[in-house]
Amino acid sequence: MAEVDGRKPDTREDEDPETPGDPDVVMYCGPCGNLEASSFCKDCHEYLCPGCTRCHKRLGVTKHHTLLEGAQIPPSHPTMENSATENFTKCADHPQEEVKLFCSTHNVLCCVACMVHVTCTKDYIPDIAKEFKTGPEYTELLSDIHDLDVTGVQCQADIDRCLQEVDTMSFHEIDKLKKYKAAIIEYLEKREKELIADVQRLRDRDTSLLHELQGRLRTWQSDLNNVKTQLQSHENSSNQLFIATKRMRKLVRELQTVLQDMQQQTKYQRYTLLNDPRMEKMLLDNTGFATVDELFGTFFWQSHTIKSYNIRMRTVDLQTRTNVVR
Repeated sequence: MAEVDGRKPDTREDEDPETPGDPDVVMYCGPCGNLEASSFCKDCHEYLCPGCTRCHKRLGVTKHHTLLEGAQIPPSHPTMENSATENFTKCADHPQEEVKLFCSTHNVLCCVACMVHVTCTKDYIPDIAKEFKTGPEYTELLSDIHDLDVTGVQCQADIDRCLQEVDTMSFHEIDKLKKYKAAIIEYLEKREKELIADVQRLRDRDTSLLHELQGRLRTWQSDLNNVKTQLQSHENSSNQLFIATKRMRKLVRELQTVLQDMQQQTKYQRYTLLNDPRMEKMLLDNTGFATVDELFGTFFWQSHTIKSYNIRMRTVDLQTRTNVVR
């Protein structure tokens, strides 16, 4: 395989293969790579085989190039006089070739081996690049780059301002959230105390009534024991037992009435705590307590449009009530 510059590789390490006039040096066609060169294009700086030479003379973009043939063919690549041709880059599709042509049909760079552009209108880059630096395209590009640079600085300043605004807004909304939470906790603690007071009031009332019944029951039990004692003390005397029985009958009936009355009063008032359905819904709902709404607004910083987010708190009316079952 020939080298990219068209020289035939020399296996002798102690000799310089680029020595001019060396009869063992055979130059190969740059585009083909495996055919011996019959000419050298001074403009393209390329060795060409007979077939490529004929194509070179026919193509509109290269037909006016200067070709060296026969003994004029340099045995190695001569030093290029035009500095513009010294900075060619390799073709992405043909790594062995350099990008030396510009296809104006497709507005792309190409090399001599890019066959897709064979029928296109192509310009030789060294020919069209001579006055390019002072031309309008390069001047416009520099102007665009300058504008981008200025706009980028402005954009950075806008981003910094937006970051500051985002931090300030989040701090403000979080502070609102904490105050809102504190207000809810204060309200819940107040309602808790009120509900506990209601429950304790009901408990104290029922406890007082039941304790009063306990005292009356102890008195009743003492009276009943007296009746039993009186009867037992007269069991050996029929006359006395008869008299005692008649006397105790009325007292026993009174004890029966008192006991029935206490039985009717032996009760308490039932009650239960009913949770507020709105609070229950809030506890079951992931959006309860508050929500964060993204309100899409637009801030215009210089020439940039940046989306902002505003937080809106949705408050929940918290109420708890009790229902006493009587």
